[in-house]
Amino acid sequence: MATSIKFYIKITKRVKEKQSYPIYLRVVHNRQKSEGRISATLIPKCDIDHWSVDHQRFNSKQKHLVAHNILLNEIQNEFHNFLRLHISGMSAKSPQEITNHLLSRHKETFESVTDVITAYYENVIFPDVDKAPGTKINYKKSINYLRNYLLFNKYSKLGIKDFSHFHASKFIDYLKTPDPTQDKIGLNNQTVNSIIKNIKPIFKKLLFENRISVNPFEGLTVSFKKTIKPRLSNDQFNAIVALDLSQNPPLVVYRDIFLFLCYTGLSFCDAIDLRDVILDKGMIELNRKKSNVGTRQFLTLQSLQIIKTYFKQIPEQRILPKRSLDKTNLNLKLIAVKACIDFPLTTYTARRFFRQSIYEAGVVEGLVVKSLMGHTNNNDIDSHYFNVSESVLLEAKVRLESHFKNILK
Repeated sequence: MATSIKFYIKITKRVKEKQSYPIYLRVVHNRQKSEGRISATLIPKCDIDHWSVDHQRFNSKQKHLVAHNILLNEIQNEFHNFLRLHISGMSAKSPQEITNHLLSRHKETFESVTDVITAYYENVIFPDVDKAPGTKINYKKSINYLRNYLLFNKYSKLGIKDFSHFHASKFIDYLKTPDPTQDKIGLNNQTVNSIIKNIKPIFKKLLFENRISVNPFEGLTVSFKKTIKPRLSNDQFNAIVALDLSQNPPLVVYRDIFLFLCYTGLSFCDAIDLRDVILDKGMIELNRKKSNVGTRQFLTLQSLQIIKTYFKQIPEQRILPKRSLDKTNLNLKLIAVKACIDFPLTTYTARRFFRQSIYEAGVVEGLVVKSLMGHTNNNDIDSHYFNVSESVLLEAKVRLESHFKNILK
């Protein structure tokens, strides 16, 4: 069962002056042979004269011919390595398999962009216990945008190796361009930037795994100006508290929800699901649904007063009446109009108001602020030295209570 390799220049019977010819290899194994072209570089007639049929190399020291000899030596060395590695299983090998190995002909599995982005969400994002449900939803939305772009442009069968900077650039154009025929609105730059930010890790991972040779989103940015959203002043807050809603009783619940958010800084989704068990310690201690980052704070007298309004009156031991976010924001806009506030109120307005109140109350220690707001302190070196204890949080509670009391005078 002899296995051999031979290199030769594949020429025609009559060698023409102005024609070039390729170098081939021939592998003979199990009395069968396989041939393959070594490289795209062709050998002109003038160089063929330097080819030694016996040595299967060029017998010239010209630089470009020496380079050919080096390549042939490397292939021959790899041939012998292959024989050594598969010495016990060579009978099962075919000459074509050896040739494919020497010429790096490996059949690649086709992967479409659509399949890859779907698998990324299912296998990487969804099982990630460190990602909050809200974060996973944002990733899924971003991936759906890319999937819709591929379908819209009939790229559903486009391979990941073929997805280029051109396609990435056109994806941004797709996101920003409205299409009334498809009932599609154009997104602003800030939203587009958030989508691209979620898509980039997919291709970064593919590049790291050598499944693509270049990241099509590398260097692609979407510039935008952060809009400065209006802040609720203390006077405006006081106007909401003092607002007479006797003629509009349904609005009272929405105002109470808003005020509770102002007193605690919680996001709507975290506050609306709180149970009365927090009254045992008079303390809120939870991981935020959006970021999965912990927040800790003692309830102020003002927030406790709202809780007592509904205590034992709501099913499931909730401390606040259950309302939808959309309806809450809609009714807050009505409250804003009645309180003569010149911008629409949202639940997020309350969270910004609470952050401002922390500062005005004199709570300036960074780690305490992060605990109250539910911001991560992973990159804060001081977290290794300073402990936000319950006594520290109690001090912050007293300061906030005093601040809110002064506003409501």
